[in-house]
Amino acid sequence: MRHSSNHKLTFILVLLAFWQFSAYGQTREGNLRIESSARLDEMVAQKKEYNKSVETNQGFKIQIYYGTEKGCYEVKEEFSLLFPDMESNIIFSTPQWKLQVGNFRTRLEADNAIVGIKKEYPAAIVLATTIELK
Repeated sequence: MRHSSNHKLTFILVLLAFWQFSAYGQTREGNLRIESSARLDEMVAQKKEYNKSVETNQGFKIQIYYGTEKGCYEVKEEFSLLFPDMESNIIFSTPQWKLQVGNFRTRLEADNAIVGIKKEYPAAIVLATTIELK
């Protein structure tokens, strides 16, 4: 019985020693060289050119109003005075009118913007939608 526990202890100590060396080996610095083919460079250039022609993409907007046409136009006018640098769009979706603002590429951008907007429009929500790229 005692012989077995000595083997276990020895095994654990050897395992810990190797684990320490492997952890040390991962901290070394080195050089990384990336090579690409001419075809890959050409494909990247084509993708960049294509992206210039894309006018819309999946992104996020903040909806601040949902209701009547008259109310929507009133809120849009008010919003434009409070947030003159932010774009706003009125959308009609039977039977309601919606006011959506901003064109955010990421959810994080929209979440940052909604913090200030919620001070004036507490019911504002972030929506995933198609946005216009500039």
